[in-house]
Amino acid sequence: MRFIAVFYQQRTIYGMGFESVIDANDFLFRGYEDNDLVPRGIYDIMTDNVTPYAHIDQLIGNDKLETIRQFAIEYMKQICQHMSLHER
Repeated sequence: MRFIAVFYQQRTIYGMGFESVIDANDFLFRGYEDNDLVPRGIYDIMTDNVTPYAHIDQLIGNDKLETIRQFAIEYMKQICQHMSLHER
């Protein structure tokens, strides 16, 4: 997992990991089109870059990049903790 798609669903923020930025963007696009989620952005673990989500060249939401980054890092920490529990 290199990219984390950050989004809201029913007023709760979530993240989902992907191997490619194309897959992460496609997930956010389809979720927004289906009215299932509100995309916020994509965090790149390797470069620490955040790309705000733009739907057909229009930004969705007004989250600060640092807010998206902080959530993605917390999401990543939770995954690591969960994995270490299963390895025991």
